[in-house]
Amino acid sequence: MYHYPGALHMHTRFSDGSGSVEDLARAACDAGLRWIIITDHDDLQAKQYEGWLHDVLVIVGHEITPPRNHFLALGIDRVIDNRLPPQTFIDQVYDAGGFGIIAHPDERVKNSFKDIYRWDDWGIDGPRHRNGRTVGIELWNLMSDWGEHLTPRNKELIYFFPRLGISGPTPETLAWWDRLNMAGRRTFGVGGVDAHAFIRQTFWGKVEVFPYRWMFGTLTNYVILPERLPLDPAAAIHTILDALANGRSYFVNRLDGDCPDLTFHAVRGAERWHPGDTASLHGGPLTFVADVGCDAEVHLIHDGRILARGLRILRHSVILPGVYRLEAYRRGMPWLYTNPVYVTGKRREGMR
Repeated sequence: MYHYPGALHMHTRFSDGSGSVEDLARAACDAGLRWIIITDHDDLQAKQYEGWLHDVLVIVGHEITPPRNHFLALGIDRVIDNRLPPQTFIDQVYDAGGFGIIAHPDERVKNSFKDIYRWDDWGIDGPRHRNGRTVGIELWNLMSDWGEHLTPRNKELIYFFPRLGISGPTPETLAWWDRLNMAGRRTFGVGGVDAHAFIRQTFWGKVEVFPYRWMFGTLTNYVILPERLPLDPAAAIHTILDALANGRSYFVNRLDGDCPDLTFHAVRGAERWHPGDTASLHGGPLTFVADVGCDAEVHLIHDGRILARGLRILRHSVILPGVYRLEAYRRGMPWLYTNPVYVTGKRREGMR
C-alpha cells in the first residue's frame, strides 16, 4: 500500500487567505505534502490552477459559508448558493455528482479572533437519500481548535507557542461520528488545517497567523492507495477524492511526530482489510494489527468504546461485528485517527 500525505481546508486570495495558489503549492511542497485541497469561501476561481504545481497535486473545491453551518463541497464545477438551507445545499452538492465534508461542527466560542461557525443541526448529516454515498466530518480543525482557546490574557502566549492552544477533536464530535457509522450512515473523518495565513496588525507591527508552511506541518491526511498515484492530473485528482470519500485515509498531527507508514488492518490468513474496507466474520474471527512506528499509546476503538490498548503496537482478535478504528496519543495528547474498518457478520449466541 502507498500512503500519500496531504492537507485540506485552506484559503487563498480568492477569498480571505493572504496567499496565491502558487504560494500554497510551494509551501505544501516545502512541508512534504503531495496534495492539497483548496476550499475558498463560495468561490472556484482557483480551479484554473488544478493539477500538478511544484510537485504538489492541487485540487479545488469550495467552502459553502452561510453565517453558520459551513460545508466543504468537493468534486463539482459550480458554486452552490450559500443562502440555501443546509439540507438543500448538501443535496445540491450530491445531485451535481460531488460529495462534501461538514466543517468545524462543534465550535462554541466567540472572541476577538473568530465568531461561532458550528454545525447547528446534527440531525442533518448528509444528503436526504444517501444511497450508499458517504459524507465527511472535519473531526479536527486546527485553526478552529486554536481559536477556541484564545482569550485576551493568553493570546500572545499561544501565538508564540501555538501547541498550547491545541487540544484535539471534541468528544462530542467523535461520538457523533461513531454513532453515524454504527447506524450504517457511512461517514469518513478528516483533519482540516483551515489555513488562511491571516495578516493582523498588532502594536509591534503586522504579523502572520499562521504561515501556510507552518500550517501544512500540522494536521496531515494520508490517503491509502493500492497503487502509485497517477501522473495524469485528472486521474490523480479522481484518485485522491475517491480515497477520501471511501474512508481510505487517516490523519496525524505532525506537531507531535509523523506517521507516514502506519500499519492498521484486519487480517485473516492471507486476506487484509484496511480503513474504508468491509470485512466479514463469516469466514472466522479477524485479528486487528497496528503499528504506529514510534512511542505512542494506541487504542483500538469498537463502536465508540476502547476495546484494546497498546504501546506503539497492538494486536487483537475480534469475533463481533461493528465499526473498528484506531486512535493514538503522544505525551497524553491526541495524535492520530484512522477511518474505520467495517466488520459484518452474526453475533455469537449469548453475546451482546
